[in-house]
Amino acid sequence: MSETTTPEPQGAQPGPEAWSARLRRALTRRTVVWTTLLGGALLLISSTMTWVTATGLGATSAVQEVEISGADLVDTVTAMGLVGLAAGLAVSIAKLIGRVLIGSVLFGASIIVLLSVRAVLADTASTAATALGEITGTTAEAQSYELSGAVWLGFAGALLLLVAALALLLLSHRWPDRQSRKYQVSGSDAGVEQRAHEGPAGEHGPGTAAGSGSQTRSGRDTDPDEFDLWDGLSDGEDPTDSRR
Repeated sequence: MSETTTPEPQGAQPGPEAWSARLRRALTRRTVVWTTLLGGALLLISSTMTWVTATGLGATSAVQEVEISGADLVDTVTAMGLVGLAAGLAVSIAKLIGRVLIGSVLFGASIIVLLSVRAVLADTASTAATALGEITGTTAEAQSYELSGAVWLGFAGALLLLVAALALLLLSHRWPDRQSRKYQVSGSDAGVEQRAHEGPAGEHGPGTAAGSGSQTRSGRDTDPDEFDLWDGLSDGEDPTDSRR
């Protein structure tokens, strides 16, 4: 007796597990690296552009219009952009603990920039007062303040850093770490080398037994390069292991 199954409706929406799986496939190491680099670059670019234009400074000011860049308005934008670029480069080679630390730093950097942009959007006059006074050399307040699109460019960069930080903190434990292949001999290479020193019946031919033994001993007795030892230690390998 055959069982009947009810087909799923074609218009059914994917569940939370399906969305989670899609998100994990999308936020790979490569994607997070490029997201972090792009976020840092956007912050650096926006910091050099004009965020606020102040007009109507009064008779006490030598100029009536002042353009305030993102770096002059918010001191941390440039620094957080550099943090994003450095973090993007570090993520490409970092292991699990390093990725978690980088994610924590990126999370803090993105929150700092987002709060700074929010302050500029909420109260532009108060935020721009200090920078305006440093530029004009007076305490005159402008009659109007106009925001430019560079503010939203910095906001977008901070959001990208936030996304990358959350991916590092929540998903990077699923990424495979790069394993060092130093001091490791593949099974196929070992088999080829062994067959090269054996006779037709599997026995060592004349003069090969001693040669292979001396070759094995010399291969084991040869000390690895000092830099290779340090690389192995950094990868968590024990160079003194006899199996190597």
